[in-house]
This record gives sequence, C-alpha cells and structure tokens, in this order.
Amino acid sequence: MKVLVTGSSGILGSDICKQLELKGCNYIGFNSQNIKLDDFEDVKAKVIGFNPDILIHCAALTNVDLCEDERGLAYTVNVNGTQNVAMAANLVNAKMIYISSCGVYGNGKATPYIETDPTEPLNYHHFTKLEGEAKVLECCTKGIIIRPGWLFGGNLSHRKNFVEARRREALNVNELNSANDKIGSPTFTSDLAKQILHLARQDAYGVFNAVNEGCASRFDYVTEIIRNLNIKVKVNPVSSNNFQRKANMPDNECLENFNLSRSGLNIMRDWKDALKDYIDSQYRI
Repeated sequence: MKVLVTGSSGILGSDICKQLELKGCNYIGFNSQNIKLDDFEDVKAKVIGFNPDILIHCAALTNVDLCEDERGLAYTVNVNGTQNVAMAANLVNAKMIYISSCGVYGNGKATPYIETDPTEPLNYHHFTKLEGEAKVLECCTKGIIIRPGWLFGGNLSHRKNFVEARRREALNVNELNSANDKIGSPTFTSDLAKQILHLARQDAYGVFNAVNEGCASRFDYVTEIIRNLNIKVKVNPVSSNNFQRKANMPDNECLENFNLSRSGLNIMRDWKDALKDYIDSQYRI
C-alpha cells in the first residue's frame, strides 16, 4: 500500500505518518514547504510521481479567526487546493481521504450529530471545509470524508498542541477560565490516525464522523487536562462570551460515529482514556 499524506508536519499528519512507518508502509509526506496546493501542475506532478494507492489530505488553513480576515487565502487553500488534490488523486485512481471538520454541522441540534444531519456552517473556515468536501466527492471517484472532533496530540513543539498550550498557561496563573457552554468531542490524533488507516483498507466510501467516544464542554476538557497533568490550578466554568473571537463558533460540535459503527469499523475509544494515555506518553516518560 503506497500512501501520500499532505499536511504531514501537522498534529494529525505527523501521527498518520508515524502509524504508516510503524506498519512498514511505503509513504511520502508533503507540507507547505514542498507542495503548492494552489498550483494544479505542481500537485499533479507530485501525485503522479509517487503514484499512491491512497492519498490522505490533511493540509488546510485551520486558523478559524484568520479565515475570517483572509477569505481569499482560506478559499484558495481549503477549496481550490482540495480540488487540485482530488483531481490529481483521480488521475492515478487513488482513494482520497479528506480531513474535514466537526464544525460543518453548525448549530442545528443539541445532541451529537450523525452524518445525515444537515450542514449549515456558521463561519468561513467551516464553509470552506464543507466546500472542500464537495470538491472531493465531485472530482474523485474514490472519495472519503472524515469529520473529526477537537483534536489533541502531536509533539510538544507543535503550534496546535492544545494540551501543551493549557499546561503552559496553567503554570503561570492561579486560576484558568474555560467555557462551559461550548461542547464537542475531544479526539486523540494517534487514535484518529489508526481509525483512518483502518478505514482506508476497507471498501467503504462517503462521509464518516471519526471522534473519540463521549462529549465534553471546553470546561470539562480543560479540567481533565489539568487533572491528568497534576497541576494545582483551579479551573472556572465561564460563558464563552468571555473569549472574544472574530469567527462565530457552534455551541455544539459533538459527533457520533454512526457510519463507522453501522459498518462495523469503529475502533475509537473514550476520549478520557485517550487523553490520559497521551499525557502519560508525553509527560511521564
């Protein structure tokens, strides 16, 4: 199995590459330094040159607030870039796995979303991720959409490492404030990488939620992080209005792995168990 990964230096992409290496797979990783997603000829040359069986597209502009200010850039990377990757994947008859977002559902319900629920993005980042989904399904005959949860993982130097950011914050204050009115599905990138590769081996296509089991508020999530780190800092539940953002964020980003479970392919565990294992692996060795 030959696998090409975009966004290979990110928290999810790096864990996917790690799993591929552990399994002895032939893979290649690309990041923003060595592939131009907005240049179809460059993308096509890289994809045809490696000729993968599976292409996992993790690369994206993920800064939600920046996407509000830089809409042209967000569209270029998240939509046009995804279209270029999908067309190139189709040229070599590769299965393409696209990493979308839990935020595409918007604010339609208070319980966990399943894949058949309507999508109605509330901000531009989530709009571009949903448009990216459409490009994959339109341009690639072997398209798989993954809608992940609130990702944690990676190494301690990753800029997007949520756990390490909370640890550093907690070391400099007596109290932390965290929103108790925003809920989602914390998801370990290593677990998600294993789930993605498990799905990649199956004859399954379409849209799949892929999150660690269970839901949590941001307050629950941060409290569990601080507890596992054994840092003596009080975490206060507060309204999300205390945190000013340019992007309008959904109140509920909890997902249920309905299609994975229905297909007998769900291997995701409880988020608290995953979080404990991640913290133990990073801070206890």
